Amino acid sequence: MSSKFAGVLAAKRETDATEESVAPLAALPSAEAKRRGRPNAKRSDPEFVQTTAYIRRDTHRDAKIALLHEGEGREYSELVEELLAGWLKSRKYKDSTF
Repeated sequence: MSSKFAGVLAAKRETDATEESVAPLAALPSAEAKRRGRPNAKRSDPEFVQTTAYIRRDTHRDAKIALLHEGEGREYSELVEELLAGWLKSRKYKDSTF
């Protein structure tokens, strides 16, 4: 006795068999496919490390507001990086440990 879905299943199996022979070529990622989507974030960039620092709530809020008013789209983490790098640079001339 044949199921009412037997014909559909047979057609599906034939389609799958045909696609399997083509699938390995289609599965190879192209250069364009790699560029799709969002760029890698700092979280996945090995050059960056996440840190935690305690600062006063008002300082944090005012810094975020100032960055928004600046209008350049600079992120809070970029500001912190810039300030720390400047501080380290100023210490190189005062402290011979760097």
